[in-house]
Amino acid sequence: MIEVEILKPIFVPHEEYQQFVLDQLQKHYSGSILVLVSNDWPVIKKLWITDLSKITAMLMPYYKNRGPEPRDPASMMRSYLLLLLTNPTKSIDEWVDELRRVPLYAIISGFEPGDTPGVGTIS
Repeated sequence: MIEVEILKPIFVPHEEYQQFVLDQLQKHYSGSILVLVSNDWPVIKKLWITDLSKITAMLMPYYKNRGPEPRDPASMMRSYLLLLLTNPTKSIDEWVDELRRVPLYAIISGFEPGDTPGVGTIS
């Protein structure tokens, strides 16, 4: 058996994050029962223009090349920033629940709704 070394974490360019957000917003909010309200746009815009992709390179030495595929560090940081922008008094446990409950928060963090990180991953 040949072992393939995968460089971790996986780098997600900011442009790819932006395309992901567009695709997911269209999928979940266009013609759906989910709606965006005017108060959603300022936080969407802040995360849209904030390129956190360089965080991956900064954290690369702290990842091992073995084990399960990690979450994108920029998405993790983006999610934490979103917590601070929207619900700064919530605990990480409460934030994880919020990510699961509010598809918009998952999407603009960089996660697919239904595939958000758990408490152990975020903290």
